[in-house]
Amino acid sequence: MTLGPTDWLILAWLFVLGGTVGSFLNVVVHRLPAGMSLVKPPSHCPACGEPIRWYDNVPVFAWMWLRDRCRDCGARISPRYPMVEALTAGLFVLLGALGPVAGGSNLPARPVEAADGLVFPERSFVELCGICGYHLLLLCTLLCAALIAWDGRRVPGRLFLPALVVGASAPLMWPRLLPVPVTGGWIGWVRGGIQTSIGGLAGGGIGWLASRPLPSGRRAGLWLGMVSAGVYLGWQAGLILGALVGGVSLLGRRARGPRASSSPSSALAWLGAGALAWIVGWSWIDAWLPPPG
Repeated sequence: MTLGPTDWLILAWLFVLGGTVGSFLNVVVHRLPAGMSLVKPPSHCPACGEPIRWYDNVPVFAWMWLRDRCRDCGARISPRYPMVEALTAGLFVLLGALGPVAGGSNLPARPVEAADGLVFPERSFVELCGICGYHLLLLCTLLCAALIAWDGRRVPGRLFLPALVVGASAPLMWPRLLPVPVTGGWIGWVRGGIQTSIGGLAGGGIGWLASRPLPSGRRAGLWLGMVSAGVYLGWQAGLILGALVGGVSLLGRRARGPRASSSPSSALAWLGAGALAWIVGWSWIDAWLPPPG
């Protein structure tokens, strides 16, 4: 595929947008588990409390020109901040390149019922942008959850609230956000409601089983992550990703002892990686799955 000037402009804009979102995700990971406001106070140095200047808050690059030090007190800035920003920017560029730029090359063909059978119309640029943003919300939520768990903190349930509200309600108004219908014979918002409901139930059920090896206080994060994956990606993804996460947890427990299953960070990281792989390879995966009834 040859990229034109407009395509490069779109990808550059997505990189900037993704880096900005990644900067906000750093705030969420730091403040949300502590019960702090995500808005006040503005970004500041945790060592000296001085507000961060706007030109020192540029995602990824500010850390490099500050040489990983606070401009005011010289305290070290963790390299994880630019890494999260760069990772988020990369997710935006990747999904944008596969979706709006490449015409949804990663998505399975969407069957539409017609008088003489099924037709497979191309998705419009607006539809591809909507699907891209829809999936990015899921991936950013799972990334935050994995980072919070990595820090040894409990993943708060309210982290998943925006993703679950959008994931369940958006397909009611815009059913074409869901690339694969769960069943034939239904159209419009009814199909969207059925798919998100069945996906959430499938993801929640297998997520409950996959989270059993985790400590009782740390199970909710993985369970809500699995519910979200099922809502956004469908019941097939909920079951398969849940089996993957559960299998990894079980193998880790057998290989390294019971303590290997006591941390939810690896399970959430595998869930996020699996969700990304599902989105990127959805057209290939769909060819191996049974068609909707």
